Amino acid sequence: MVDLPDDSLVLVTGANGFIASHVVDAFLAKGYRVRGSTRSASKLAPLQEFWGAKYGPGRFQIAVVEDMAIKGAYEEALKDVAGVIHVAASFPSTAAESLANPALTIDPMVNGTRYILQSAAAQPTVKSFVLTSSSFAAIFREMNTVYDLDENSWNHESVEKAYSLPMSDPLKFMHIYAAGKTLAEQAAWKFYNEEKPGFIMNSVIPNFTIGPPVGPERPRSSSLMVSTAVGGDMSGLKTLRPLKAEWFVDVRDAASLHVHALISPQLSSGGIRIWAVSAPFNGNDILHVLRELHPDKNFPADFEGLPRDLSRIDNRRGSELLGGMRDLKQAIQANTSHINFI
Repeated sequence: MVDLPDDSLVLVTGANGFIASHVVDAFLAKGYRVRGSTRSASKLAPLQEFWGAKYGPGRFQIAVVEDMAIKGAYEEALKDVAGVIHVAASFPSTAAESLANPALTIDPMVNGTRYILQSAAAQPTVKSFVLTSSSFAAIFREMNTVYDLDENSWNHESVEKAYSLPMSDPLKFMHIYAAGKTLAEQAAWKFYNEEKPGFIMNSVIPNFTIGPPVGPERPRSSSLMVSTAVGGDMSGLKTLRPLKAEWFVDVRDAASLHVHALISPQLSSGGIRIWAVSAPFNGNDILHVLRELHPDKNFPADFEGLPRDLSRIDNRRGSELLGGMRDLKQAIQANTSHINFI
C-alpha cells in the first residue's frame, strides 16, 4: 500500500502547464507540499505567488530543469520527494526537422521519460510515480470509425507510420508525435516491469482537456479555443474540423485522477493505466453548449460535415474513482466563467 502522509513532498514536472497546474493545485489542497519543475522560474512565478497566498508560504517551490532529455536532469529536483507526477514531455525539434528525421522528436520523448524514472529509482524516498500519457499512445483515430479501446490499447500504427509515411503526407507529423507518446509510455512500463524500482507506477491517459485555468493563468492549450469562441473568434473551433472529434475530460477531473493514481489504496498495487475521458464530442457540441450558456451572444451555425468519434472507450475505472465525471456543459461553463464580457 502506498503511504504518502499529509505534508509529503510531491514533484510535478512541467508545473506551469494546463493539466500540471491543476495537478499541483489538487495536491496542495490535500495538504501535500509540491515542488514544480519548469524550464524557467519566471514561467511559474505568478502561480507561485497565487499558491503562496492560497495555501501558505513555502507549500509550493520551484525547481528549474532546463532540458529534461539530459540524463540526470531531475536528480536535484527529486531530492526528498515521496511522489512524482511526470506531466512534462520533451519536444525539442521543429516540425520541419521532425519530418526529415522523426528520431529528433521521438528519441528525446522516450529518453526523457526513461531518465526521470532512473533518477526516481535512485531516490529511496520515492514511493509512487505517475506518468501522464496521452490518448495518442493508445490510438490514432479515423473519424466515423468504431474502435473498442481499453487500458490495454496501444497505438502501433503511428510507431510504424512515423517513419514510413513520406514527408509530404499531412498526417506524418501527427504520427511522429503520437509515436513519441506511445514509445515513451512503453519505455516507462518496460523500465517498471524489468527494473522493479522501489515505487509503484501508474499512468493516466487523457484526451481533449478543457476547463478553467488555475489562478492568474489565462486560458491556453485546448481550453483557449473555447474561451476565444465566446469572444467571437471561431478559428480555434475550426481547427477541430479535420481531426478533433474526440473524447473530452474536464481538466479538474484529469487532475483528480492523477491524485488517485499516486495515492489511492485501490491503485496501490501499481501497473495500471487509467483513461481520463468523460464522453465523445465535436465542435458542434461545443457550439450547442455555448449557445445555451450565452443566449445573448451570436454564434455561427453548426459546421457542416463535422465527423464523430465513434470510439468506445472503457473509462469505468476513472469514472468509479471520481464517482462520475463532469459533463461538457460543466467543463465549458467553468472554462468561460472567468471571462469579463463587454
